[in-house]
Amino acid sequence: MNLPSRRLDRILTDHAVTASLLTRLAAGQAAAQAIAPILSELLPGFDPFRAGACDVRGRSLRIWLRSNAQSTKLRQASPRLIASLRQRGLDISEIRFGIQPRNRPAPAAPRPDEDARSGAQHRRNLQNALIFSEKLAPTLRDGILRESVRRLRWTVERRLAERESQEKR
Repeated sequence: MNLPSRRLDRILTDHAVTASLLTRLAAGQAAAQAIAPILSELLPGFDPFRAGACDVRGRSLRIWLRSNAQSTKLRQASPRLIASLRQRGLDISEIRFGIQPRNRPAPAAPRPDEDARSGAQHRRNLQNALIFSEKLAPTLRDGILRESVRRLRWTVERRLAERESQEKR
C-alpha cells in the first residue's frame, strides 16, 4: 500500500502544536519584515530575521537583543515600531525587549594582579565567616540553627583548605 506523498508544511499544520509554532514563526517573520528598515537605521548590524530575534505571542512582540544599550535605544523608538507594524496590518499592542545571555559579550579575563587581589579578598571573607561561626555557635541552644552554623563552619574550613591547596600549586 503506497501512501500519497504530502508536503511537509501540510503535515506540520495538521497537528495543533506544530501549527501554533509555525503560526508564531510566520508572525515573527512578518513583524521582522515590517520593522527591519527602522531597526537597520537604529541598530546597524542587528538582523531581525535571525532565528529567534522576533517572537510574536498574541498581541505582544518580543525582540531579543544583544545588550542593554540596544534595548534602551529601541524602547525610545517603540511608538515608531508599533506604528510601522500596524501599517502592515499586524495587530501588535506592545513590544518587549529581552537580552539573550548567550549573545552578551564575554567578560574580560581578569589581569593577574586583579585575580590575586580578588583571591585575597575571597580568603579574607572566608576567614571572617569562620570567625563569625566560631563566635556564634556557643551562643545557640542545641537544635537546627546550631547544626546549620556547624555545617557552615565545616564548609568554610573546607573552602579555605581548597583555596590554600590551589595557591600552593
